Amino acid sequence: MGRGKSTPQDEAMRTIVSSNIKKYLDIKKKKAVDLQKNTGISQSSISEYINGKSLPNPGNLQKIADFFGVLREDIDPRHSEDWEEPEELPDIIQRITDISMQLEEPRQKVVLNTASSQLKEQKKEQTKVVSIKAEQQKQGIDLADLVDESKVDWDKWVSFDGKPLTDEVKEAMKKALGKQLEDK
Repeated sequence: MGRGKSTPQDEAMRTIVSSNIKKYLDIKKKKAVDLQKNTGISQSSISEYINGKSLPNPGNLQKIADFFGVLREDIDPRHSEDWEEPEELPDIIQRITDISMQLEEPRQKVVLNTASSQLKEQKKEQTKVVSIKAEQQKQGIDLADLVDESKVDWDKWVSFDGKPLTDEVKEAMKKALGKQLEDK
């Protein structure tokens, strides 16, 4: 059976399904041969699913889900009630997917761990950045309060690079804010 040209979404979905099957094989401490023997799905089909070369048809998907004791949507998220077809993947995501699909599983895990680590670091950095507007809303203060040391915890504020503000920067900000109030 010939295959047409895959869309980036197809490739991404094959990667997701492949990762989910591998994840459940690992969690359940099973091997591909166990999946094949217990579901009656051919070894070549199982291999294609695991290697992200094809997607299981609905019948095979149900057999795989039953084998793992999970829902079909746990293997293939397109079967979730709230599934919405994603838009086309950005080029960089597509290139990462293309390269990752060519890697062997241990190397795919390195890519996944690296991406997870980067995401964790990004989230950590994002929580450090405090805008004047957000701080103003959170503390219920107005601009005049920002120059009053007793009403603002300047030690929680950080610069754009995530580093704590120096005392000189804090004083300069207070003077600039005070000047802005005088000009009003």
